[in-house]
Amino acid sequence: MPPLPLIEPHIALFLDFDGTLADLAPRPDLVQVEPQLVGTLRALHTCLDGALAIVSGRPVAELDHFLQPLRLPAAGIHGAEFRTGGERIITPPAPGIGALLPRLEALVARHPGLQLERKSVAVAIHYRQVPELEPLVRAAVADVLRDAAGLEALPGKMVVEIKPAGVDKGDAIAAFMRTPPFAGRMPLFAGDDVTDEAGFVVVRELGGVGLLVGQRATAATAMLASPDALRGWLHESAHALTHWMATRDAARMRHPGTPPSHRP
Repeated sequence: MPPLPLIEPHIALFLDFDGTLADLAPRPDLVQVEPQLVGTLRALHTCLDGALAIVSGRPVAELDHFLQPLRLPAAGIHGAEFRTGGERIITPPAPGIGALLPRLEALVARHPGLQLERKSVAVAIHYRQVPELEPLVRAAVADVLRDAAGLEALPGKMVVEIKPAGVDKGDAIAAFMRTPPFAGRMPLFAGDDVTDEAGFVVVRELGGVGLLVGQRATAATAMLASPDALRGWLHESAHALTHWMATRDAARMRHPGTPPSHRP
């Protein structure tokens, strides 16, 4: 793939969290955020006039915790939670999700190394520490979903989630793109997992760029090798955009009425 250009002022930027902004960890609660990242995201949010959103499988409240003090536009639980400039909107949980928990808890209790993660309207079973149990986890989830209406399985990297049916990251990005300040911009979505593929498809349909972090077959049209490479690209883009804004504002002070340039 050709070299990835830096982010430009007309971009609407969408970023996955785990495996993209932050390196994966053995357990979701052990993820570490690079100290420089919050400042970089703040600068990009300013330079893009607010057109930056986090699109993740995590609940929005967890994203806020990891990225504090920022409260960015965000879609959590693959779009079941959604926040633009105001309070987050939560998809009501399917009636049967509570009934599934005892069976899932029993599964995890029988197999040390599995982890059950409860979310506001979803639940996930992580098998990162026992990858040989993937077939068992997938079969168990399929079994508990057999008679569960309104829920579906979403396999990811060393995890299978049970979430509300009919919502995904592509739908979330499309919803953002219909509202200010995202509307009218070119979308760029960076993600690493197969759960991000719906987002890559939507941004391509909207004339934008899907950016895969890692290497595998994908609908994305650009690629970076690792979360560290992505963070470096974001840092460099933030620096270039901040310099461009300062130069633009200085030119406007000297020559009022100067039309804006769209390239940093």
